[in-house]
Amino acid sequence: MDLLKFYKKFKGGYADELAKKFISWNVHSHESARRLSALLESGEYARSNMKGAFSSPITRDVFYHSLALAPPNGLLMEFGVWSGDTINRIADHVGSSRTVHGFDSFEGLPEDWTDGYRKGTFNFHGKLPNVRHNVELHVGWFSDTLPKFMEMSADTISFLHIDCDLYSSTKTIFDNVGDRLIPGSIILFDEYFNYYGWKDHEHRAFEELIQQKSLAFKYTAYNTSEYNVSVQIIGKI
Repeated sequence: MDLLKFYKKFKGGYADELAKKFISWNVHSHESARRLSALLESGEYARSNMKGAFSSPITRDVFYHSLALAPPNGLLMEFGVWSGDTINRIADHVGSSRTVHGFDSFEGLPEDWTDGYRKGTFNFHGKLPNVRHNVELHVGWFSDTLPKFMEMSADTISFLHIDCDLYSSTKTIFDNVGDRLIPGSIILFDEYFNYYGWKDHEHRAFEELIQQKSLAFKYTAYNTSEYNVSVQIIGKI
């Protein structure tokens, strides 16, 4: 479906944001054309699968709406801490009585991701971010730190913030925490769709999890312009 047909059919909301993107990009290269195509495809996906979910073109709106839905008990975990901005926001929201666990190697992406994001992007070169007192950082690759952590904790999942971009990293997360997801658990993906190659990464890992664990879920929030999307686990299929 081309942009004009999409806009005429779904005028308002997602289509308006898409039109703004088209104008701002001034599509004239393969890269910008791929980004536009990804937005069109993501828009169709949202229209078909995310009815009733909260939507906004503002990343923070989606973030806070999703966080507010998280159960009051259970693990609070972020994968991909980077500068510490979002994990500090989680920590502030839940209060000092709860611990937020942050997992990151701080060595950047372990492999290439999408256009312009190569292996090593987001490398902090050994410097850890300043985080709140109720944040505990687990430094290292997920495959090394997460199994040990889960062995030490018997808690179920309240809130997962997955900001690791890659399929391989997201799969490692779900391989280790998938059995701790319960009805009510919230998963907020930071790079779920709206970019070139979105079906190959966090989205793909989640679809595999749902199939393997026979989980029922609903979309709770999505971004009409950027990448973040949240889901809530309902139960077993």
